[in-house]
Amino acid sequence: METMRVGIFDELTFFSRVHPLVAAGYFVELFTLLLIFNHLLLTLALFAGLSGLCSWYFNRQKVLSTLKGVGSLMVLIWLFNVVLNQTGAHALWVGHLGSLTFRVTQTAVLYGLTMALSLGGMILAFVLFNGVITTPKLSYLLFPVVPRLAMLLTISLRMVNLFTQKFRRLVMLQKTRGVVVSEGSWRLRLQKTGRLLRILLIDSVSSAMETAVLMEARGFGSKKRSHYQTYRWQAMDGAFGLVSLVMFGLVIGLRTFGWGWTGDITQFTLINGSDGWLAVSVILFTSLPLMGEVGYRVCEN
Repeated sequence: METMRVGIFDELTFFSRVHPLVAAGYFVELFTLLLIFNHLLLTLALFAGLSGLCSWYFNRQKVLSTLKGVGSLMVLIWLFNVVLNQTGAHALWVGHLGSLTFRVTQTAVLYGLTMALSLGGMILAFVLFNGVITTPKLSYLLFPVVPRLAMLLTISLRMVNLFTQKFRRLVMLQKTRGVVVSEGSWRLRLQKTGRLLRILLIDSVSSAMETAVLMEARGFGSKKRSHYQTYRWQAMDGAFGLVSLVMFGLVIGLRTFGWGWTGDITQFTLINGSDGWLAVSVILFTSLPLMGEVGYRVCEN
């Protein structure tokens, strides 16, 4: 659960002051870039850029713990690709188990690393999104358009945080009773964790029903909902939005010419001739918030 929320931005930073519409547009562009490339160098550039942004804006100890959790999941994805993907002509290792033959190919290793970095980048991008697009900003963006969906998202995000807090409290309470979830065999650990999750599930359903009754009592949905916090468009919003859109259009244009994508998985290589320039463009795009921080501080001083 630590990967879900590392923290919230300092209100004095540039990225926290950007208009919610501009920030949401930047994240749409960022998630799109994470989906349209399958070259190792490009996914590595995106992952490194997002790691740098998270380290800049959030507490580094929490970011390190998040990266540890993300890293274990990335290793698991890589292992699955190496074991299940038997394609590719260049075999790095061949093993036999009875009548079965297992091959570790260069294609499987490179493709597994690419998918692992892409998944890790997605998680870090969500962590960043969760830090800058706070509940008031999410409400400001969605309530005028889809109020029911906006309410569902805000309640869900809040419930995730409450679920995590309650689970930690239950674990601490069980320790006072001599029951340690992290001790014993795997089967015993699963049984202990299952009991705690069952308690949390019952409590969550009860809280959800109570919230629904309270919302109905307050007349939710009977009329258009207002929001208590407004955001005004400023010059820096237009400048940041325009620059990010131009950079995004440049990268998408290069992608339409076939850069950053290999259609045949068996043709995977460590680096292609055009990957270097595209990787520079991707790093510049992910660095736009930091460039905005520099410009913002210069203007403020």
